[in-house]
Amino acid sequence: MLQALALKVFFFVPIWALKIFFFKKLTVIRGHQFDPQAAAFLSVTPKTNLSVLSDNQIAETRKTIDESRKKNKLSLSPSSKITKKDHLLPNHKLLLREYQPINCDEKKAVLYFHGGGYVLSSVDTHDDMVSYMSDSLGIKFYSLDYRLSPENKYPDSLNDALEAYAWLINKGFSPKEISVCGDSAGAHLAASMVHYLSNRDLELPGSQFLIYPMCDPSCSTESYELLSSGYFLTKSNMIWFWDKLRGHKEDDVDSSFNLLKFDFEKKLPSTIIVTAGFDPLCDEGEIYAYLLHKGKHNVKQLHYPTMFHGFASVTKLKAAQIAVEDFLREYKKIL
Repeated sequence: MLQALALKVFFFVPIWALKIFFFKKLTVIRGHQFDPQAAAFLSVTPKTNLSVLSDNQIAETRKTIDESRKKNKLSLSPSSKITKKDHLLPNHKLLLREYQPINCDEKKAVLYFHGGGYVLSSVDTHDDMVSYMSDSLGIKFYSLDYRLSPENKYPDSLNDALEAYAWLINKGFSPKEISVCGDSAGAHLAASMVHYLSNRDLELPGSQFLIYPMCDPSCSTESYELLSSGYFLTKSNMIWFWDKLRGHKEDDVDSSFNLLKFDFEKKLPSTIIVTAGFDPLCDEGEIYAYLLHKGKHNVKQLHYPTMFHGFASVTKLKAAQIAVEDFLREYKKIL
């Protein structure tokens, strides 16, 4: 109750005041100071150690976390009206929500996959974020409610993504006019689908935009050690997410599961990768960008050194809003 109240009043507190109140909590990692408003925000945000949950506790925890996120409204609203329409895909009756901004390009579409470690979140939890992006870019978004783990192990979510991609093509969108996009687990799912298509010489989407992607199930980079806790996403929760997604041990060498195992000499679309300086996933995102560059692909990494994992869905934070507006300008260039 107190935490919910704190979040409601938090965004009315001047940033200069937060710098004073949270001065001792402002840490410096790799030469960059954590954003003071972000530090204050995380201090009043409820935290859950997911790694201690048994499988039969996940559904209730998922419901609690998702309801809290929908209620707190941490993303900015679009500046103009977005028309929404829900579609059901034939297999498993999956929800695919269409977002249509005013005066959009009818020939282009973004297929979006939400984050949440493949265990949490939904189309609804990311509704404000996707609406904001659709409005800012002036392009239709289609957000998929793919099946979650551990009830549905890899590659179930990949199959859902492929179904949504095929559905868009059947609706008349050219693959080259489709961009795939996602945050965290959703970014992994976008790249996972692209790897799957490339490995089979199937038609690729025109671009991919990956916001702080999960890439490597080993969870062994330096950023995992430097940022193992205290910055929203923890190392223990991340290991747990991978474990809940993994269907078999052999998945760790599957290039649609472990993105770093891909043969980067194969064809891939133009790619933008967003990383954050206070994110355990920072280094693996940078490694993935490097491997794309080494394979002579058109890739750009956008790094926000004072931000944390999840900042794109908290655009009521001033620095997060500035970062999101910046990366959307870059995204528009490859659509």
